[in-house]
Amino acid sequence: MPAPGGWPDPYAEAMAVWPELWRSHPTLVFPSRPDHPPATGWLPAEAASGLEGAPRWQAILNDLHLAVTAPDGRLWYSGPLLSTRPWRRTARARGELLLITGPFTHPTDFLPAAHGGHLLCAMADLSLLNCF
Repeated sequence: MPAPGGWPDPYAEAMAVWPELWRSHPTLVFPSRPDHPPATGWLPAEAASGLEGAPRWQAILNDLHLAVTAPDGRLWYSGPLLSTRPWRRTARARGELLLITGPFTHPTDFLPAAHGGHLLCAMADLSLLNCF
């Protein structure tokens, strides 16, 4: 993908594997915080092709409440998740949830974190309960 002016785009290779662009995969993008540190099971976004072999997380969506536990069983996230019917349909079909975290606190910080190679990804097995 050429950059403006005809020069090669330095981010083209990274964009090919950026998980936030995997539109067919249910994803939870969550800023890193001291009470949600990345631990076992996270991989850099550019190594996203290795997620299948990484330690698995568990996620349960019960109506509008999502609980995500790390591979060691520690609760990593528990809270509301507003999701659309198409998102839930895809999530049910895939049976997994892509988790993305990194050093961003606002949507405008996300792209610089991605361009800087600071995003981390993990894969969670997903169960949906009481979701229509």
